[in-house]
Amino acid sequence: MKRSEHTFLYIIMIIAMALWGLSWTNGKILGTYTSIPILMFWRFLIAGIFMGLVLWVRKTEWRITLAGLPSMVASAVFLVLYNHFYFTGTRVGPAGGGGVLVTTLNPLLTFLLISIVRRKLPRGRSLAGLLLGIFGGTILINFWQEGWSAILSSGNQYFVLCAGTWAFLTFISSRINRHMSTLTYSFWLYLLSSVLALFFVDTSQLLSVFDLDMIFWLNLLSVSVGAMAFATTAFFIAASRLGSEKASAFIFTVPLSALIFSMLILNEPLKWNIVFGGSLSIIAVFLINSAKKSS
Repeated sequence: MKRSEHTFLYIIMIIAMALWGLSWTNGKILGTYTSIPILMFWRFLIAGIFMGLVLWVRKTEWRITLAGLPSMVASAVFLVLYNHFYFTGTRVGPAGGGGVLVTTLNPLLTFLLISIVRRKLPRGRSLAGLLLGIFGGTILINFWQEGWSAILSSGNQYFVLCAGTWAFLTFISSRINRHMSTLTYSFWLYLLSSVLALFFVDTSQLLSVFDLDMIFWLNLLSVSVGAMAFATTAFFIAASRLGSEKASAFIFTVPLSALIFSMLILNEPLKWNIVFGGSLSIIAVFLINSAKKSS
């Protein structure tokens, strides 16, 4: 790979990770405009249209196999659940705290789920990372000061459910390459998710979004085209060109960008438990990834 292409991919990944971090602030702002089902429907539909353009430009196969259909439906269910918890959590809780909690818990819960499914107990650095991540998570939700009530306060319960549903989605999508390309999977996943979200929408209010202001549309385009379609596509391409280890390393910047955007745009305060707990969780993910790489 040429140095110029290498540098270009790095720049694209930095932008993509910033958009993932920004999406938590976007979700907080969007929650003040309309209902969650309407937000989900338009987010999925716009992302699906954009992914269709990506498939057309890259001349990627559109078809999916019958064998891959059950995985596609299950993925769509978990994606709808994730977005419901995401929009609900950002509506009632802090965007920055949610961004740190979810993006650090995601890989930890995914690793735990895979270990359970494979009936393979974590050992060494993996076990240390998992325990450190759990401890960091308890600090993130302020468990040591508020006790068990911390899980049910400030949207924490929805952020934990976000991480849990994303872990199941990650586990299912990791097997999808047997049936179709990742980009094709993303395209149909977004469209199918928009259809599922439509069942919960008051259809009389579906087109009400076209009466909303420019701020709404900028935030909606950011979470759909920016965070969901562009950033995800950029990550998949970078992983194939740079390698999964280098591409995954960029994800460590997402909690930081989520905090920065929430502070700059929403004026959310910087709390010690978010910084300390988030740092421990990032170290935990690094330990788990390094253990998987060495094995």
